[in-house]
Formats: sequence, structure tokens, C-alpha cells
Amino acid sequence: MHRSIIRIPPVALTLLLLNACVSNPAALPVSQPKAVPPNRQEIPPVPPVAPNPLAYAYVVISVSDMEQALGLWQARFGMQVVARREGTDPGLAKIWGVPAGDIIDQALLVTPGMQQGGVHLVRFRLPGPAVREGAASTDSVPKSVDIVVSQIAQRYDEMRAAGFEFRSPVGKLETDGVVVYEVHMKGPDALNLVLLEQPDKPGTVSAQGFGVAPQIILTTPDNLREKAFLQTLLGLEETSYHRFAGPAIEKTVGLPKGAGLDIRILGSKTYEYGRLELVQYEGVKPVDLYPRTKPPARGMLSVTYFVTDFDAMRKRGAALGLIDHGRVVTVFGETRMASVVSPSGLRIDLVER
Repeated sequence: MHRSIIRIPPVALTLLLLNACVSNPAALPVSQPKAVPPNRQEIPPVPPVAPNPLAYAYVVISVSDMEQALGLWQARFGMQVVARREGTDPGLAKIWGVPAGDIIDQALLVTPGMQQGGVHLVRFRLPGPAVREGAASTDSVPKSVDIVVSQIAQRYDEMRAAGFEFRSPVGKLETDGVVVYEVHMKGPDALNLVLLEQPDKPGTVSAQGFGVAPQIILTTPDNLREKAFLQTLLGLEETSYHRFAGPAIEKTVGLPKGAGLDIRILGSKTYEYGRLELVQYEGVKPVDLYPRTKPPARGMLSVTYFVTDFDAMRKRGAALGLIDHGRVVTVFGETRMASVVSPSGLRIDLVER
């Protein structure tokens, strides 16, 4: 049964910015190297959907080991594979600016009951360095993936038993009578994962008790500029805005005196998956790590939106640096695609649907 996903209260949003601890890569099986098979589509192309254009369809996550990644996202988190492509993808490789044979494996996954806010796993022939390796909390970078869960204590125990490490035990946060439980976990390839539960407002989750993903967290040097770009191009709605300043937040987040924290969530007010949470550390000069997100780097690289009015999108994006790739054949099937880079450096791919 479809239920609404939580909207995270202010304190929880703040604590999402803290870094997670390191997980044990041995918690997931590592596959042996194997020859790259010729192109073949094991599962039919992404089915036609009536997408909500204000929610991203997939966040692209580059992995060093596809079987290990599927062991996490599919087996442990219970996501459903809607498309799998083992072999090269010259069309997408060209769009991403890598050699035709560099993409060797892909999987598109969604949480059962949801069609957006999914994950696009990709394995490159020679995976690059991890995007978030050594990143500071205030650096500008794709930061975290939020995962709503049921029975968070049980999920925490399961993941610990599997060998994953957490920054701390599950924490309880309460703001204006709203209770949220959260805990941070670091997945493979330096990926930061945040498990969340709001008991009085349960979200849509898999049979295993995980729901991916209400939102991803992006730190930016200028939230207002990023917001204006996303609203001009995609028409995203601002579903939440909070600004924190003063000694308490300076101590909690480690900001210098007089600094502040600006947090905005953009997406659809009626579809609570596939949102973007923008975080700006005011009064701090962040290190720009977005150049690290170029393929074949590992970790979060980009987001993909399904566009219902492609021609209108092209017109809006013309002044924003949008590149029209025309009709191409990729893991998404044969369709028109375009791409653009936001002011912070986030790559956005647009797929006609």
C-alpha cells in the first residue's frame, strides 16, 4: 500500500550533514574479474511511465563492483531491478564523454511501489577515484543518499551484523513534537547513506524495510543561484526551507563565528521521492569537489530526469548551457536526450519520455 514519505524536520536536516563512519567492504561479496560480454539487454528497456517531471528518475552511482553493489541495493535494500545491461553502452558513453567501451555494466533500480527516486548503478572498465574520498563536511559535493526505513533499530542491527560500521548508535531527534530516528552509514566507494524513520509517518519501503530515495543531499556554494537554475530549467518546487545561525549551530556543525546554514529541498510537493536537498555553509569558503564527479569516478555522479515536453525543455535550457544530444540508444532505450550542468557543478541528464 502506498504511503507518504517523511518530510525531515529542521534538526534532522542539520544532522544529515555529518559524515558517516567507514563500512567494512567485506560485508558484501566481491565478484571475480570477468570478460565483458557483448551488448545484451537482460531485462526489457525501462518501461513507459507517466513521470512526475519535478522528481528525478535516477541518481547515477558509479561502483567498483556491480555484484557487490547489487548485493547492497537489491538484496539488502530490496530495490527492484527494472533494467540491466551487461556490456557496453556507446550511446551513453558518448554523452558522458568517455570512450565507447568504457561502460561495461548497468542496472536501474527502484523501490517497489515507487517509479522515481531510483538508482542507476554503473560500472566502468577502469573505475576512477571516489568522489567523496577525504571530503570535509563543508566541501561542495554530492554528499548523501537518504533512505527511509521501517523499524530502524532492527535495520541498524542487521547492517551491523553484516559488517557495516556506523558513526554512532541510532539517534532520536525531536522538533515541535515530531520524532525522527536517524543513523549514518558509509557504503562502498565512499558513499554516505543516511537511514531515517519517522514512526508516526511511515514511508513506502521494500519487503526488507528500506525505501530509496526520498532525496539526495547536495552541498553548494550558493543555494539561491542553484535554486534559481533548477526552477528555471525544471520548474522544481521548494518544499522546505530552513536557515540556521548562532552559537548552537556553529558548535553542532563546526562553523566559524557568524556563519550560518541554508537548507532547501526542491522537487515535487506531491511526490516525496526524487527530491534534491541543497545545503550551503554560509561564511565558509568550501572546496569545490564537483569536478571529481566526471566519469569514470566512483560514487554519486549525476541525476537523470524524465522529461515529458522535451522541446519546451530545450528552449528553457538554451540560455543555461543545455546540450541536445538528439536521438540516441542507451540503457533507457531509443529516445532523445540532453544534458546540462548546474552552477554548482551537478550534471543533469534529461531523457524524453
